[in-house]
Amino acid sequence: MNNFFQDIDEGREYSFRCLVYPNITFQKDFTKDSYYIIMSNILKYLTELRPDIHFTVLTPEIMPGFQYENTEQVIYKQPTYPNEMRQHFDTYQLTKITDYKTKDWDFVYTYLPEHTLQLENHFNNMTNSRPIIFGYDAYIEIPKTTGYESSLLRHHYAGLMSMNTCGVNSQAVKDTIIKNGPSCLPDKDVEILKDKIQPLPRGWDNVDGPRKEPQTDPKIIVWNHRANSYKSYPWFLEQMDKLWEERKDFQVWAPLADIVDREYVYNKKFDRQGYFTELSKCWVGVCGQSHHTGWANSASDGMAVGVPYIFYDAEYYSQYAGDAGIYFKKDEEFMKQMNKILDQEAVRIIYSEKSETKGKENSWENIIKKYNSHFVRAEKKFKKVKKDTDGYNKILNYIHKVGSVTKEQIMDYLGWGRGIPFNIYRNRLREEPTIKLTKSGYEVR
Repeated sequence: MNNFFQDIDEGREYSFRCLVYPNITFQKDFTKDSYYIIMSNILKYLTELRPDIHFTVLTPEIMPGFQYENTEQVIYKQPTYPNEMRQHFDTYQLTKITDYKTKDWDFVYTYLPEHTLQLENHFNNMTNSRPIIFGYDAYIEIPKTTGYESSLLRHHYAGLMSMNTCGVNSQAVKDTIIKNGPSCLPDKDVEILKDKIQPLPRGWDNVDGPRKEPQTDPKIIVWNHRANSYKSYPWFLEQMDKLWEERKDFQVWAPLADIVDREYVYNKKFDRQGYFTELSKCWVGVCGQSHHTGWANSASDGMAVGVPYIFYDAEYYSQYAGDAGIYFKKDEEFMKQMNKILDQEAVRIIYSEKSETKGKENSWENIIKKYNSHFVRAEKKFKKVKKDTDGYNKILNYIHKVGSVTKEQIMDYLGWGRGIPFNIYRNRLREEPTIKLTKSGYEVR
């Protein structure tokens, strides 16, 4: 069965090839890592929208969320500790994977800005591909967001400058990057970043998935974010302790908490679908102040299944939650809003319906077009050789003569190595009406 589909894929027309470069920070359970969750959805919907692109995904293990007809997975090992992972760049692995003799690369979609400069250097010096690099910035290591003694902030900014475009999850994150830019970049480069960086929210999952009625005895308050200080988890527990002194008709579900040291807290784990089912039983969710100043994708999960959320009153939340969110500034206001929604079912229903409406508005089917805009913008940067050059005519005539050739055969025929950029010829061949580009080579139509 696999060989059958492999044979089909080899002959299928693909105008472009894209390398997907990972940023995995939750390796003890890869399926719960935000990169995996987001990228599996990007691939699911982008491969439908863009069947003309073949994706090669670097991954530490073969994952079901990356299995699509126009996608292949390649094992790429990285350290598990996030700070070590961000500084680890394995040229030996990457050289084998990107093999310039047999493979063409048009795009690199990276989730790790710290490695963009190395990726650019790798392709320019170790291959004959000159792909356009773009991607996503999920975490910026400014002092407020990291406890590391040393950070890779300068590498981060250098990587952003090497990208054609870069998505971030909110305008607030973009503002944070621009605000901190002068510490690492000259003013003219900070101005360039203003155009490169684009707010790009994650699509919302499971907007039409199965769900249960919210539990009433006891009511469940959910904290489905990471149990870290930069997400304000210690603050949240303090508020829940106060609430527990007042009333004992609730539980707190904190699925990502490693330690449970309160009688009202549980951290039961589920697979992805079980997680959404358990979420649908929750009465209300909470998003505290985020030092990362970004939208909480975990709030998207809950709101998509009708869970109302009480948010710290900040633009990075209100930008996406809008009137579906319940907001607070001070602790006293938070407690007032929490008691109100626990006691008044009619209020909960109003915000539950608003949350579901937001989910449908922000479904992956709608949001994926914004992700595709990065590919469209990258295509405009392609360079092409003139049609009347001897090298181009040799390539074109050779393909017509043989009928179907691999890139390796072309390289051997011309006697070219990695010193001659091949993308300028590939980009011209893409415009030839008689030539079809495939995963591994070129064919006459």
